[in-house]
Amino acid sequence: MLAMPADSTVEAVRDTIRQGAAFDRPSILRNLAARVLVCAGLIGNSSTTVIGAMLVASLTGPIMGIGLALVDADNRLLRRAAATLLGGALLVLTTSALIGRAVPDAAPTEEMLMLTAPRLIDLVVALVGGAISAYAVASPRLSSAIVGIAIAVTLVPPLATAALLGSRAHWALAQGAFLMAFVNMVAIQVGASTALWLCGFHSSARRASSSLGAVLRRETVSLLVMVCLVVTLGVHGVHLIAEQRYEASVRDVLLAAIAQQPQARLIEVSFAPREGARASVTAVVRSPSRITPAEVAAIGRSLPPAPDGSAPQLRVRHVQVDVEATGD
Repeated sequence: MLAMPADSTVEAVRDTIRQGAAFDRPSILRNLAARVLVCAGLIGNSSTTVIGAMLVASLTGPIMGIGLALVDADNRLLRRAAATLLGGALLVLTTSALIGRAVPDAAPTEEMLMLTAPRLIDLVVALVGGAISAYAVASPRLSSAIVGIAIAVTLVPPLATAALLGSRAHWALAQGAFLMAFVNMVAIQVGASTALWLCGFHSSARRASSSLGAVLRRETVSLLVMVCLVVTLGVHGVHLIAEQRYEASVRDVLLAAIAQQPQARLIEVSFAPREGARASVTAVVRSPSRITPAEVAAIGRSLPPAPDGSAPQLRVRHVQVDVEATGD
């Protein structure tokens, strides 16, 4: 168990966390500023603006409040913190959706796409980050402000991304961004609850209700959700690795095949989802002469099977080039 602070310190930390879980005017204004800045950064594809927006974000407070409430069996704080988190999240989604509708339609930026594919490592980072953030709040030797900012960066951007993409009807990508926000919220809460209990947040008045067994019973829902997320992201990670290996193998085969064509060069390889019963691979080739249909079919037969076991369909797009040489 971590070093237990004095009772006076514990109560002071409790008061700090309760204040951070309040849905008051300063919290609303801070989140409003953060939402505008983070949307500008996402739309403008500026990581600097996105990170800077987190300097004023404050969604970590209610998550920390939920973590403390579950440890202390404080139902009043639990309701208050949950309402604050829900209200803050709805404000982020609503404001971001309005901004997305007001801005001319554009393709999703790289900053957005980075937040649409949650991985198992993201859950681990949020879990550890939540624990460190809670320990920083409980320990006077650490800077809770710096850690809080580091955690906040994983909350507002994916929520804003989900709303921006949803406002432009990119539903699949929006779902991935919302899942990332949900993963981070759950993991941060579980990590925070664990760290707070280990730091001694079970005074004599609360000791019976703050025993390990009691806390685990109150954390049942969070832990079950965590297990489901671990399984889901783990399976997704396995599929992602299989797809990356498949795409690398396809590129290797295409490079070797195109190298045998006179003065031909492989420019780009793109992969599309299954069309009917077959996956699709498109290769862009630049050469002075076209690759014949028979040659395309032969190369297609040499491609490795897709992760689902189907034989991919190869399409070759030819870019004509003229080759001229000077005389002797």
